[in-house]
Amino acid sequence: MHRKKFRYEYPPMEAHFVEAPSANAMLEYIKRTYPHNFDDVLPTMVEIPRWPVFWKTLDLDGRVLPAGKLDKRD
Repeated sequence: MHRKKFRYEYPPMEAHFVEAPSANAMLEYIKRTYPHNFDDVLPTMVEIPRWPVFWKTLDLDGRVLPAGKLDKRD
C-alpha cells in the first residue's frame, strides 16, 4: 500500500511529520490528537512529496537506507 507523507505544525512553528494511508486517516488523527485545537492545526497540514533531508529511513539492522529504498524484509 502506498502511504502518503504529511507535515503539520502545532504549536505554531513546531513541525511534525506523519505517514498515513490517506488524507482522511490524517484528518482523523488530527481530530483525535488535537480535539480542542483542531481548527488551529488543520490549516497547517500539507502533503509532502518526500521526507525532509534530515529524516532517516533504517533497515531492520539499524543501518540508514539510501533515499527511496525500502527494506524488502519488512
